[in-house]
Amino acid sequence: MIKIKQVLHRIPLLIWFILLLVIIFSTRSSQYLTYRNLLILLQQGAVLLIVASAATFVIISGGLDLSLGAILTLGGIAAALAVTAGLPVPLVFLIGALTGAVCGGVNGFFISYCNLPPFITTLGTQGIFYGLALVLTNKEGIVIYDEAFLKIGATLDRKIPMAFICCLLLYIIIIFIQDRTRFGRYLYAIGGNAEGARLSGVHTRFWKFMIYAFAGLITGLAAVILTSRLEVADPIVGKKWEFEAICCAILGGTSMNIGKGDVKGTILGVALLTIIRSGMNVIRIPSIWQPAILGTILILSIVFEVRASMKEEK
Repeated sequence: MIKIKQVLHRIPLLIWFILLLVIIFSTRSSQYLTYRNLLILLQQGAVLLIVASAATFVIISGGLDLSLGAILTLGGIAAALAVTAGLPVPLVFLIGALTGAVCGGVNGFFISYCNLPPFITTLGTQGIFYGLALVLTNKEGIVIYDEAFLKIGATLDRKIPMAFICCLLLYIIIIFIQDRTRFGRYLYAIGGNAEGARLSGVHTRFWKFMIYAFAGLITGLAAVILTSRLEVADPIVGKKWEFEAICCAILGGTSMNIGKGDVKGTILGVALLTIIRSGMNVIRIPSIWQPAILGTILILSIVFEVRASMKEEK
């Protein structure tokens, strides 16, 4: 009995909250726990998981990236242009990834080598990237008809979303990079004590630059998957994605106190936000109120995280 209590105590509070929401929403609609709705949830959360993982890396390092949504948009447009030009799917992924890496690298350069604040820098580049997206598309979406490319966002014969499989594989790679590589070790070292890391021989400017570039790269890959799923590259599709990604990272246990967090917890934040969004539709909350509710969740999550950090310090 004691062992059972110990096991239950180790389960994160967020998981219990997620289960509670699932029970509440399922009682309000018989369609909520159906296989069809589960597939929709997987498709909705898959791309957000990758963008939230990018946000998690940046926050752990002590930074902030408000341009992730714009990078997602620009990466998707670059992929769409590559598809319409007749390039094969592997090259389309490469172009999307490079577009994201370049955008992230721009952020990293100004933050690392020019010592500009991350908030101001990424807020500025957000406008630049969205501006480029509007120019490249002439303010209109790029519709995609290439069947080979659209298979990425389609479902397999067993009804498993291909987009979910792609994002899951990418997420596993991200976890490996965090836990098993020098890049991951430096990520925490820079976030925990950048000056101490520098005195220990870590080229902090370079690695901070690489953190932003890597965040942009995986966001660019997510953009390709999202574009295939939507079958169109919209010049404003990434609006508010950066805030949802930050929210998921914080809900998943990543601390704004820098140097604390784990991308493995981010999946819980994504699950919670996805369930809440779908649940609001199930219980028919008007769409005009949904952004306010999600914004309230973000604020409360930050307040909760800050109070928890203060208790740990005491």
